[in-house]
Amino acid sequence: MSLAETRSWAESLGLPGYRGQQVFEGLYAPGTNRFADISVLPRELAERLDAEHRLIPGEESRRQESADGTVKSLLRMHDGKLVECVSIPTEDRHTICVSSQVGCAVGCTFCASGLNGVERDLTAGEIVYQILFHHRRRPVTNVVFMGSGEPLFNYDNVVKAIRVLAEPRGLGMGKRRFTVSTSGVPKRIRQLGVDEPQVTLAFSLHAADDETRSRIVPINRRWPLAEVMDAMDEYSAAVNRRMTLEYVLLAESNMTDAHADSLAAVAQKYRAHVNLIPFNPVFETTHQRPETEAVNAFAARVAAQGVNITVRGQRGADIDAACGQLRRREMSQG
Repeated sequence: MSLAETRSWAESLGLPGYRGQQVFEGLYAPGTNRFADISVLPRELAERLDAEHRLIPGEESRRQESADGTVKSLLRMHDGKLVECVSIPTEDRHTICVSSQVGCAVGCTFCASGLNGVERDLTAGEIVYQILFHHRRRPVTNVVFMGSGEPLFNYDNVVKAIRVLAEPRGLGMGKRRFTVSTSGVPKRIRQLGVDEPQVTLAFSLHAADDETRSRIVPINRRWPLAEVMDAMDEYSAAVNRRMTLEYVLLAESNMTDAHADSLAAVAQKYRAHVNLIPFNPVFETTHQRPETEAVNAFAARVAAQGVNITVRGQRGADIDAACGQLRRREMSQG
């Protein structure tokens, strides 16, 4: 709930609105897991609220910690559904990669998230909880919607979660610190530019020609590249910022010279920044991680055509860091 909604909720229970504000502020304090942990609430009221309402929507079911500091947590929600989120700390940032759905309907061939389809959307509260869970270990500076699910298929809850996290009396995060990654939903891309222009939108391209992209990103058959790029171009113009293109590098699939030239052409046309992401192996897929030399050669060919690129360093290589892997492992074990 937003602060205003929490005040209204308190009033619906016959309480003064300020009690709702105390709950809202108390939720984001360290160590709060139930109403009784909010010290400003009268004891009898806190006990009543704990008996009648759930403050936190889930709990950690499993955790994996990488030697590089990356932490992947598997959260079990109140209905038993499993959701992954990843903490990625660096010296000056603490980025959380969050999921927006249980599973995914997009079905990218390199991703474990969609191997069993999508089960349901996450609520705004379940999205907020992923950030809050890791924020209690170290303050969160950035949030990326790059976990399981297509964020723009769960548009309302994703936008609400961002707005709740931006509330000054909560975590007070600046909206420019949020990045929403989409595989391409034109209507929602345009809408996000109107509703939340400060939020960064990244397009998960992965191939710059329709033939290759339709093979590895099936949603491209519904919304081909030209349609999505038109929407991205309108978005970029509306928010007055360059778009970002995400490109997972898959050995033997999307790394020929022709693929590099097609990517460069698209990036040049839309003045886009390109994030190259070497594939993080998923054992259920047939794709392979490319050799470092191949990654460097592909990057050099794209950059030589005047494109601004970044090659993302691999994080969590020694754990199930790729989207959906830990959840699938947990499900297969019972």
